[in-house]
Amino acid sequence: MPVLLKDFVIRLRTVLATGLLIVVALLVLPPFLMLFVGSIWGAPPGMPGRLSLSAYIDAFSSPYTYKVIANSFFLSFVKTTLATIWGVVLAWLVTRTDVPLRRTMEVLIPVQFFIPAIFNALAYLMLLNPHSGIVNQLFMGAFGLESAPFNLYSYTGMIFVMALGSTAFIFLLTYGAFRALDPSLEESARTCGAGTLETLVRVTLPLVAPAIGGAFILSFIQGIEAFEVPVLIGTPAGIYVFTNEIYRAITFFEPARYGVATALGITIVLLTFAMVYVQWRIQGDRQYFTITGKGYNPRLVRLKHWRWPAFIFGALYIVLAVVLPIGQLLLSSLQSNVGVLTFESFTLKHYYQAFRDDMVLRALYNTLILAVLAAVGGVTLSVLIAYVTTRLNFWGKRWLELLSWLPWTLPGIVLATGMLWAYLTIPGLWIFYGSLWILFIAYIIKGLPLGVRALSGTMVQVHQELEDCARVHGASWLRTLWSVVLRLIRPGMLSGAIFFVFIAIRDLSTPILLYGYGTEVLSIVLLQFWAEKPPQVVSVLAIIMLAVLTGFSAIQRILLIEKERPEAIENRVPPEIGRL
Repeated sequence: MPVLLKDFVIRLRTVLATGLLIVVALLVLPPFLMLFVGSIWGAPPGMPGRLSLSAYIDAFSSPYTYKVIANSFFLSFVKTTLATIWGVVLAWLVTRTDVPLRRTMEVLIPVQFFIPAIFNALAYLMLLNPHSGIVNQLFMGAFGLESAPFNLYSYTGMIFVMALGSTAFIFLLTYGAFRALDPSLEESARTCGAGTLETLVRVTLPLVAPAIGGAFILSFIQGIEAFEVPVLIGTPAGIYVFTNEIYRAITFFEPARYGVATALGITIVLLTFAMVYVQWRIQGDRQYFTITGKGYNPRLVRLKHWRWPAFIFGALYIVLAVVLPIGQLLLSSLQSNVGVLTFESFTLKHYYQAFRDDMVLRALYNTLILAVLAAVGGVTLSVLIAYVTTRLNFWGKRWLELLSWLPWTLPGIVLATGMLWAYLTIPGLWIFYGSLWILFIAYIIKGLPLGVRALSGTMVQVHQELEDCARVHGASWLRTLWSVVLRLIRPGMLSGAIFFVFIAIRDLSTPILLYGYGTEVLSIVLLQFWAEKPPQVVSVLAIIMLAVLTGFSAIQRILLIEKERPEAIENRVPPEIGRL
C-alpha cells in the first residue's frame, strides 16, 4: 500500500473512532451529569432553579432515609447469601458429582435467569398472597388454619422471590469455574485421606473463590438495583428500598420530590462504583491457576447414599423457580375462576379479551419494534466499540471502554431518572420525552456494557492475521471489516443481540418513568393490569411476554445452530481468505 494511502486510512480510522467516542459520550454522559445536576438544582427538571444542597439535606437529615438504606443492604445481603449457597452447591453438583439426571438439571436450572423478575413476583403473589393465595388456601383448608401460614408481603417473602432469580445468576457465573477445575487437585486431597466434604471445603471452594466472590458482589449489586419485587411486594408491605423509594418520590408525591430521588440515585451510583472496585481488587490481587498445559480427564465425585438427597435439593429449586411460576400463570390464564380446578372452569376467553384490548396490542407492537431496533442498534454500536478497543491503536480507546462500562453502575430506575432530567432540561431534547425514541435510547444505554463485553470477547478470538491476509490480497479496510471480521463474529453478534432483546422485553424499571400515552410496552401494561384487571388477564399478559422471549431465544438458537453446521462454517470463510 502506498505510504500516502496508508496515512490516509490511518487518519480516517482515527476520525471515525473519534466520532464514535463522541456519539457514545453523547448517549451515556447526559443521564449521569443531569442526575448530579438534578440533585443540586433545587427545582424540578426544566424549571428555573439555583445550586443548592437542600435535596441531600432533606434526604439524609431524615431517619427514614437510613431505614431505606438499611433495608436495601439487609435484603440484598441476605438474598445474595442464600442464592450464593444454593447456586454454588448446584453448580458443584452438576459439574463435579454423579448426581442423577445432572444433564437435565444443567439445562433447567438456568431457565430462571431468563424469566422476567415481574413474572416471578406476579406468580408468587398469586400463590402466597395472604388473602387469596392458592397455596395458603390449600394449607388452611387441609389443616383447618384460621390464618394464612405464608405471607409474601414481608421481608421473608421478598428475600425468597429475589433469591430464586439470583440463584440461577450465581449458578451461571460459577458453573464454568467448577467445570474447568483440574480434578487431580481434588484426587490428591482424597489420596491424603480427605473426605468429600473436606475436599470441597478445603480444596475446591478456595480454588473457585474468585468466581464465587465476583458472583456474590454482582448479585449484591443486582439486589440493590432490584425494582420489580420491591414495587410489587415491598410497597404494599410498607418495605421501601432505594428503587421503590425513588419511584415513590417521583410518582406518589405532589409536587414530586425530584431532588430526593436524584440524591438517592447518586448514592446508589457511588455504592455501585465502590462494590465494583472491590470486585476488581479481589480478582486483581490474587492469582489462581487451575488450568495448565497438562491434560486431564474429568472424574466425578461419587456421592453414594447422598445421590438422591442431592437430586431432591436440585429438583426443589427447579420446581420453585421454574415449574411453579410458569405453571401458576399458565393455569391461571386458562381458568374462569382462579383456584377452581374443574374441566368446565378452563377457558380461552381471557386470551380473547387480551388480544381485543387496544392497549395490549399497542404494547405488544411497541415491544416488538423496540426489541428489534435495540438489537440492531445495540449490536451495531457494540461491534464498533469492540473493534476500536481491540483492534485500533486509538488515543481514546480507554475512554471508550470506560464510557461503555459506565451504564453498569446505573440501575434502571436511576437511569430513567437521569434521562428524565436530561431530556426535560437540555434544550431540544424534550420532544423525545414520552416517545419510543427515548425508550430505544434507554435500552441501548442499559444494554451497552453486556453488548460490548460479548462482542469484545468474540473479537479477540479472531486473529489479526486474518485481516492482514485479506488486506494483502487487495481488500480495503472497510471491505475487510465487512467481509472478514463481521462474518467471523456473527455468533457473538447474535449473543449480543439477545441481551438487548431481553432488556427491551423484560425491563420495567427503565421505561416506568419514560413512557407516554401510546408508547406503553408489555412490562408497563402488565404492571397497570395488576392494579386494574383480574389475575387471569394479568396471567395472559405474562404468558404473552414469556412467549415473545421464548420466540426470540428460539430464533437466536436456530441461527447459532445453523452457523455451527460444517457447511455453514465453510461458507463463513471470506472469499479474500478462501482464495489463498
